[in-house]
Amino acid sequence: MLLLKANHLKVSYGDREILSVESLSIYDQDRIGLVGKNGEGKTTLLSILADTKVPDSGDIKRYGNVAYIPQLSETSQSLHPAMASMWRLPADSHEGMSGGEQTRRKIAAALSSEANLLLADEPTSHLDISGIEQLEKELQSFSGAILLTSHDTAFLNTICTMIWEIEQGKVTVYEGNYDAYKEQKEIEIQRSHKDYEEYIREKNRLQQAAVDLQAKSHSLKKAPSRMGNSEARLHKRSVGKKKAKLNSSVEAMKTRIDKLDKKEKPREEAAISFDILEFPALHSKRVIQFNKCSLEAGSHVLKECIDGDVLNTCRLAITGANGSGKSTLLNKIATIHPDLLIAKPAKIGFFTQNQENLIETKTILDNILIDSPYNQGFIRTVLSRLAFKGDDVYKRVCDLSGGERVRVSLAKVFLGNYNVLLLDEPTNYLDIDTKEALVEVLKAYPGTIIFVTHDRAFIDSLATHVLSFEEEQPKVESRSEKEKTVGTQDNEEELLVIEMQIVAVLSRLSAVIREDEKHVLDDKFQQLLIKKKKLLGK
Repeated sequence: MLLLKANHLKVSYGDREILSVESLSIYDQDRIGLVGKNGEGKTTLLSILADTKVPDSGDIKRYGNVAYIPQLSETSQSLHPAMASMWRLPADSHEGMSGGEQTRRKIAAALSSEANLLLADEPTSHLDISGIEQLEKELQSFSGAILLTSHDTAFLNTICTMIWEIEQGKVTVYEGNYDAYKEQKEIEIQRSHKDYEEYIREKNRLQQAAVDLQAKSHSLKKAPSRMGNSEARLHKRSVGKKKAKLNSSVEAMKTRIDKLDKKEKPREEAAISFDILEFPALHSKRVIQFNKCSLEAGSHVLKECIDGDVLNTCRLAITGANGSGKSTLLNKIATIHPDLLIAKPAKIGFFTQNQENLIETKTILDNILIDSPYNQGFIRTVLSRLAFKGDDVYKRVCDLSGGERVRVSLAKVFLGNYNVLLLDEPTNYLDIDTKEALVEVLKAYPGTIIFVTHDRAFIDSLATHVLSFEEEQPKVESRSEKEKTVGTQDNEEELLVIEMQIVAVLSRLSAVIREDEKHVLDDKFQQLLIKKKKLLGK
């Protein structure tokens, strides 16, 4: 059943067109994830579909009740006691509610509205892992359709069966969850590389052919002086015809070059590699020893008997519910509290959400150069990964948006003269592309990283060790060997299925004649190869 239909939507800010959407449809039971870089128009599109913003032009038809969970606004709607209890909330809103409480209240209010279509803008913001898992459970049992945006890729994989990507104002629809979308994008990237290589190869061939013909034309000689007038005229006429023919062929080659379907070279990012010679090395096996330390907030004891060692170059994820003391522990480490044993050569860099390490009047580049041991070329490479390209590095901090300031503050920490990084919720306010770039940079970082996050995909991608505040007596532990073993068994079973699918596709490819069928099967074959390489860790 059709729940929403949008046609010919257009939105502009000044001379810049933000959205230009021909047609979008949402049907009952759809589970759609809306993705795109910050500033591409995700929130704008959601608010238009939710009827809280009017487009410059276009038509939207809604065939049911719509509930909207906005990212920034709050709700004062009273909740049924059962719903309030489920989401650990008071029945009525009050001043001083935390970000997590405000988010849970908006979710509870939307789920109580008996809507056919649920639109949600970053509903996982400020939720801890248990809150995200509860939201996943509620959305999986939701009887209508869902369209949401989130920077949590694990959440998108769990909920979504379709992805809408916004890029340069256009919306492209992909079937499957977020991982399936990324695989399809990878195939598109590979195809664009192949198309570009074929274009350059054909262009070079035609250019060389033109050069050869031009050279042949120039090599045609004038009539020798020994020839008589009559013979010389005949020779000149013959040479002239040959030259004209060759020159015509040269022009034809140039025309063919101009008529080639021009392909732009796909953008390739430079590899991230920290200069070990510039890095302030820490020659100590253990960076921090907790030794049954405790955590207090005023007179309230948050945790007792935190134990374990943080080894050099490890990446420790501190996990647990909101208010359990994770950020308090980071502050204790940053102040080198006497309860802790910290290696003396440790140089600690601390990222917090308030960006206190930035100087407002200085540029992005100058802020980082102040205490960075790395050369400007490498710094600009890293900044480019975090979406500060070209002259963007000369923007002053006071002119940046909130999300841009977070990225600069992060870069100033891991490009500073430190060998131990403390990161408190580093992925908040980052879009998925920037978050993946951050993972790449932190994986290349040669020092020790201790971070607090609720982002499960970020933990899976980066952490080598975990300190869980869900435990009564938290202890630093290596990522579970059992978890790895189960994952290996699952991979082997999935690999066998993919191998069988590859054989079936190759068998069909050998039999089909029609080009369109070959194209579809070849795409399927390439997707299966990508999945196989991922499972094999290649």
